[in-house]
Amino acid sequence: MRRAFDWLERILKVTAVIIVLLMLFSLAAQVFLRYVFGKSLSWSEELALLGFAWVVVITTAIGIRRMTHARMDLIIEVLPKGLHQTVERFSAVLMLGLGLFLTYAGWGYVSETRGSTSAAIGFPIEFLYACAPVFGVLVTLFSFERLMPWAESLNE
Repeated sequence: MRRAFDWLERILKVTAVIIVLLMLFSLAAQVFLRYVFGKSLSWSEELALLGFAWVVVITTAIGIRRMTHARMDLIIEVLPKGLHQTVERFSAVLMLGLGLFLTYAGWGYVSETRGSTSAAIGFPIEFLYACAPVFGVLVTLFSFERLMPWAESLNE
């Protein structure tokens, strides 16, 4: 099971890199065309916004898996050593609940916006709003993994 989570993380990292490269290319093309030819692309900013939203979702989910996101280690450090594991597990359960809520609420939001399209590109707006339920699923999966016996080795 650990290998499946490692594989998922690798796929997410490659996806994030590809999205960032697409964002950089489209924004560089926008700047080049605007300053060299005096013509702007109508779609580059919208594509960059879409890409940015997905990169934030992907990298934040990886941060949750690796526990590199912002958290209050200071509070955990003042607790007795015996409580550290309990607090970590409680935190993972809370994150799992948050992930389930984001999945449910995000799916509802995507359903409500179904059929809408973006202004410039005309892509289905669900591509943008799907970030919420996908983030919820990733948070749920990685929080569930935090509850597994091998989770301590993820910080290494």
